[in-house]
Amino acid sequence: MKHNANVFLPRVFGLFGIKEELELIYTWYQKEVGMMLPRGLLFYGNSGCGKTLIIREYSKLFNCPIYEIEGDLEDLNKEIIDIYDRASKEKMAIVIIEEMDKLVRDDDKLARILQTQLDGYKERPHVLTLATANTTECIPEALLREGRFDRCFNVELQGKEETEEVVRGFLSLVHLAIDEMDIYDLVDEFYRCPPIHIRSAINGALLRKGKECTADDIIDSSYFLQCGTMPNRTMLEVDRRTAIHEAGHAAYLHFFAKFITYGRIYFTKTGGFTTIQHSTKLASIESNNEIIQCDLAGLIAEELLLGRHDFGVHEDLDDAHSRAYKLVNMQALHGASFHCQTSQYCRPSQEMSQIMMRRFENAAAKYVRRQYKATKRLMRTIEKDILRLSEFLLENKKASKQDIAKILG
Repeated sequence: MKHNANVFLPRVFGLFGIKEELELIYTWYQKEVGMMLPRGLLFYGNSGCGKTLIIREYSKLFNCPIYEIEGDLEDLNKEIIDIYDRASKEKMAIVIIEEMDKLVRDDDKLARILQTQLDGYKERPHVLTLATANTTECIPEALLREGRFDRCFNVELQGKEETEEVVRGFLSLVHLAIDEMDIYDLVDEFYRCPPIHIRSAINGALLRKGKECTADDIIDSSYFLQCGTMPNRTMLEVDRRTAIHEAGHAAYLHFFAKFITYGRIYFTKTGGFTTIQHSTKLASIESNNEIIQCDLAGLIAEELLLGRHDFGVHEDLDDAHSRAYKLVNMQALHGASFHCQTSQYCRPSQEMSQIMMRRFENAAAKYVRRQYKATKRLMRTIEKDILRLSEFLLENKKASKQDIAKILG
């Protein structure tokens, strides 16, 4: 529903799906329909993704009293009760809770008090609670069930279309004109970056170069935010990083893989690519583990030899998480007990509920982290081989099976 992307919450860029749902909820509240309205909205995600901006801009629309649970008073439990009592006396009121996961993480009593206040909506049907959290893992499931926090939104830019709106939006805020073709270079650069990083990079370039700054200046500013120094960009540096990344994939395949084999490496204008060949049907957990570890080997090679990995590894990380998610979804990791534990949240012919999806996502993320640690231990033993192969790639821009056998033995 992109038609209202620039009309509803105009200062919140991207996040089309979230804004569409928020607009619908806002409409319900304006109509005062007889049905049970959503009572609590939770926005979770990494720092800088825009959670606070959303609740601040959204709460302004209702034109009603806003109460904030700050969490810095000595008696937080009393503060929560008092705020909800005051909000209940209003015709319409909003309660804001920032970083709710930190408040309830180690305080079961506080979580129960908050549940009690949320359950009291029969007496106060027009109190809407807006909360933020970095993660939902520390929040009791009882708080996330229907009737309390009815909607949980993962605040993350989805796709390049949303990234493009964020880039254009921040450029418009500072009245900075960038060539149309350069906009797409910025979108490629900032794809998968949080909005705060995009805004900081644009502001940094504007401060250094003024209104004459270019897309390259903004990209350099982004590099500065990551590394602390301005880049001295040469194609040789870009090619070296690419060579090390692809050498990591190839070296892992050569030394450690049993189910998948090396194909070839080749460079293009957009980067390097390592192809693999399936030597068996990829049905077992072990074979899927190898593909996940191979996905991670490139970024690990960058970390070992360069000290950090670049934003260009997002596709490898997406592939690793996607495969781990499918393994969890197929119960290959958890078996029947996990399915029975979560099946209550899923009805036939309907999409799995948000609670079940969160469980799968958390399990997949933890699994990828375990594979990352295991792969890094392996890759440390072949650092010299990775370096030797990367030097060959830097010079030749390709490597065949015969080349790999000759270089790595």
